[in-house]
Amino acid sequence: MAVMFKLSLSYLSRNKIQNALIALLILLSTLLVSTSVIILANTGNQFKEMHSRTNGSHQILTFDKGLNDPQTVHGWWASQNGVQVSPLLTYRILSGITFGGTDIPNLYLYMMNTPPPPWSVDELVFASGTQHSAPEQGSVWIPTSMANGYNITVGDTIQFKTGYSTLDLAVSAIVVDVPYGAPFTNTARIWMNSTDYQNDLSTLAGKDIHMMGIHFDDYSTNSSYWDRYTSETGAPFLETKMEFESISSFYLIINQIVGFIMIFLGAVMMIIALITIGFTISDVILANYKTIGILKSLGITSRGTIGTYVIQYALLSIIAVLPGLVLSVFVSKFIINISVSSLRTGQGDLPIEGIGAAIVVGLLLLVLVIAFVVLYARKARTIEPVQAIRYGMSESDNVRMARRMNSPLANRVLFGRLPVSFVIGIRNLIKNSKSSVLMLLLTTMAASVLVLGYVVLTSITGIYQTAAKWGYDNANIAAVVVNKTTFPRAELQSALEEDPRIKNVGWQGNITGVILPDDSTDVASQSTSLYLRVLDGSYQDLGFETLRGNNPELENEISIGVSVAKMLNKDMGDLIDLYIEGEKRTFMISGIYQAISDLSVSGRITAQAVRSVNPDYGDVNVAFINVNDPSQAGAIANQLNERFKDSASIVTQKTLLDSVYAEAASILVYPMALIGLLFILVTFIIIFSTCRISIRKESKTYGIYKSIGMTSGSIRSSITLGVVLLSLIGSMFGVIAGVYLLPLLLEKVLSGYGIVQIPLVLNWWGIILFSSLSTLAAAFGSWRSSKVIRQASPRILVIE
Repeated sequence: MAVMFKLSLSYLSRNKIQNALIALLILLSTLLVSTSVIILANTGNQFKEMHSRTNGSHQILTFDKGLNDPQTVHGWWASQNGVQVSPLLTYRILSGITFGGTDIPNLYLYMMNTPPPPWSVDELVFASGTQHSAPEQGSVWIPTSMANGYNITVGDTIQFKTGYSTLDLAVSAIVVDVPYGAPFTNTARIWMNSTDYQNDLSTLAGKDIHMMGIHFDDYSTNSSYWDRYTSETGAPFLETKMEFESISSFYLIINQIVGFIMIFLGAVMMIIALITIGFTISDVILANYKTIGILKSLGITSRGTIGTYVIQYALLSIIAVLPGLVLSVFVSKFIINISVSSLRTGQGDLPIEGIGAAIVVGLLLLVLVIAFVVLYARKARTIEPVQAIRYGMSESDNVRMARRMNSPLANRVLFGRLPVSFVIGIRNLIKNSKSSVLMLLLTTMAASVLVLGYVVLTSITGIYQTAAKWGYDNANIAAVVVNKTTFPRAELQSALEEDPRIKNVGWQGNITGVILPDDSTDVASQSTSLYLRVLDGSYQDLGFETLRGNNPELENEISIGVSVAKMLNKDMGDLIDLYIEGEKRTFMISGIYQAISDLSVSGRITAQAVRSVNPDYGDVNVAFINVNDPSQAGAIANQLNERFKDSASIVTQKTLLDSVYAEAASILVYPMALIGLLFILVTFIIIFSTCRISIRKESKTYGIYKSIGMTSGSIRSSITLGVVLLSLIGSMFGVIAGVYLLPLLLEKVLSGYGIVQIPLVLNWWGIILFSSLSTLAAAFGSWRSSKVIRQASPRILVIE
C-alpha cells in the first residue's frame, strides 16, 4: 500500500499541469450538473411558496364586457364552501408612462382602487417601502416586475398618461403582486389611494371595471364549482377568466428552459470528462509502458499497478468535486434570483433547495470517476515486462500501429502528395486515433452548445420576425384599445380608410367559449373554458399562421390551439360544440396553431360567428394595421398614437413584442453565456492535455525532425494545423446539431407552454462566428501544449 501511495504521489507531482487540467475538468462537470440539479429542484418552489404565502388566486375573473353582473358573481362565489375570494376590485385602464424623461408607451396599467384590509386572497407582500393599509395620497404601490423592468425605486415619481394630460404620482412601495407580477410582462396593477382614484380617474370618460380572485382549497375541483355555477345561475360565465396555468407559466418557463438545457449538457460534459479520464489513463499507461513493465518485473502486481491510478484520480476527484459543489450553489443562486426576481422581497436571496441532491450528484460523479479509472487501468494487467521493455507497448499494438501508419492509402493517396507540415499534422491524428475521436466529439459539442445559445437568444430578440409562428399576428402596427368606452372606432376606421399608406386593417376582440361535457361521456367529465379570438377581417391578410390547415374564413369554422386539440383529442375536420354568450354553436375545425401567450388553450373564430348569436357584437381590443411601406410603420404609428392616445396605444409590432421579450433575452443570456464559456474552457483543457500526452509519446520523432533542420515553430504549426482541420470538421457537425437537433430539447419544455415547434431566427454569419470559437479554443490548446517542443533540444529528444 505504501508503494502504491508513493507511486500515485509521484505521478501527481510529475504531471502537474495535466493533472491540474483533469481536476479542473471534473470541477467544471460537477459545477454544471449540480447547478442544473439545483435549478430544476427550485423550479416553481419560489412561486409556490409565494403563492401559498399570499393565499394567491387560482383564477382571476375580469368583468370587462358587461355580460355578467360583478356583484352577483362575487356573492355567489363568496357563499361557496372550500373557496375564498378577494374583494371585488375596481379599476380603470391606462396605457404608457413617462419615467426619467423616457416615454414608455407599451405598458398597460390596471389603476386599482385599493380596498381596505384584510384581504383573504392575493395579499400584497412588500418588497421595499413602508407597509401601510393603503397608499398615501399622491403615491402608488407598483409591482416588482415593473420596478425591475424599468429600474424604478421607492421615492421615484412616475407620470401616468391619462389621454392628453399626465398624472404625477410618487412610488411609496414596491410589492409582490403574484397574479400580475410575472417577469417579462407588459401588464401591471398600480395600487392607488382611494381618494386619488376618485378625484383623478373617476372624472375621466369611461366606466369602472371590476375583477376578483378565486382561491380553491383544492384547485382540482374548480370545474365542479363552475358546473354548479352554470346550473344554479342558468348560464355559463361569459366574461374573461384567467386560469392558474396562465398565472404561473411565466414564473416557471425560464428556469425550466435553463435547467433542462443545463442538465442535458451537464450530462454530456460528465460523459466527456469520464471518457477523457479513460483516454488519459490509456495514454499514460502507453507512455509509461516500459516503466510499468520494469516495475512488474521487480514484483509489483497488476492489482497494485491499478491501485496507483485509482488513488491518483480519487485524490484529484475529491479535490475537484468539493469546490465544484460549492460553486454550483452560488451560480444557481445567481441564475434563480434573476429569473424570479419579481418574487424577491428586500435585498436577501430567495431560499435555495436541492443542495442535498447536488451533493448526491457530486458523490455519484466521484464514484463514476473511480469506476472508469478501474475500467481503463485494467489494461495494465496485460502488460508483459519483456514486450514493454522492447516495444514500449504490447507487440500486437506495435504491429497494428505500424500497419496503420504504413497503409497504402496513407502513403500513396495522402502523404506522398501533400506538404510536409500537413503530413506531420495528419499523421499525428492518425497515430493517436482515440484522442482524435475525442477532440472531434468535443469540438462538435462545444460548437453545438455555442450555436444553440446564439440561436435561442437571436430567436427571442428577433421574435418580431417570426411573430406569427409564436401565435401572434404579423401586422405592421397594433392599435391596442385602452378605454373601450371612449374609443372612437368609427373615427379611427375612417382615418385608416382615408390614409393611402394603409394597406388593410383587421379588428380583434375576445370572448369566452364554453365546452360542455358530452352527454355520452362519463358523468365526472367537466366543462372547459376557451379563450376565443374574434377577428373582423382576414386572418390570412394579417399574417396569422397555423401548424396544419387554415384559419377560419366561414361562420362555422374554427382553428384551435395545440393544447386544446390534445386536451379534447380533436383534429382537423372534426366538429366541436361551443357555447358563445350562452348559445350553442357547432364549428368545424379548419386548422391547428400554436400560441405562447395563452398556452395554446384558445381558438380563433370570425366575427360573423359571434354575430350569429349577438348581431350587435362590435367589442374590439385591438386593431391590426398593415401598411404599404413597412419602413414607414414607425412614423405612421406615432402619428396615429398622438391623435388617439386618450383611448388607445398605437405602436409597431416590433415595439409591442420587444417590450415583452427583451427581458426574457436578458435573463437567458447569463446562463447561456456561462454554459458556452465552460465548454470553450473544457475544449481547451482536453485538447491541451491530449496533445501534451501525444507529444510526450512522440518525443523521439520530433527530436529527429529538429535534428534534420525543422524548427520548433514549424513542428508546432504542423501539430496545430492537424488539430484545426479536425476541429473544423467538428464545428460543422456542431452547427448541424445546434441548429437542427438540440432545439428539439427545448420543444420538450415549451410544449407545455403551447409551443411544439420552436420558430428559430437563423443568422448564419453569427452562427459561423460562434461555432468558430470552439476551433479557436482547440487551436490555442494544441499550440500551447506543443510549447515543450520549443524548450527541448534535439539531442535530449533523441535520447528520450
